Amino acid sequence: MSQFIGKQVVLTLKRSIICTTPKHRAFMQTLGLKRPGDTRECEYTPNVHGMVKLVPHLIDVKVKG
Repeated sequence: MSQFIGKQVVLTLKRSIICTTPKHRAFMQTLGLKRPGDTRECEYTPNVHGMVKLVPHLIDVKVKG
């Protein structure tokens, strides 16, 4: 996924965050994802990469365009 750095991506929450750790819930709040199916477009920076790398089971990442 590091090949996405600097590109616009679409992040989608694919699972609920109910049974996750508080740290993972904080990552989802920072990314702006609350409910399964929520999407957000953002630039894929090293900060976003670090968060996505820790919760790949919760997030789907697609390159925009």
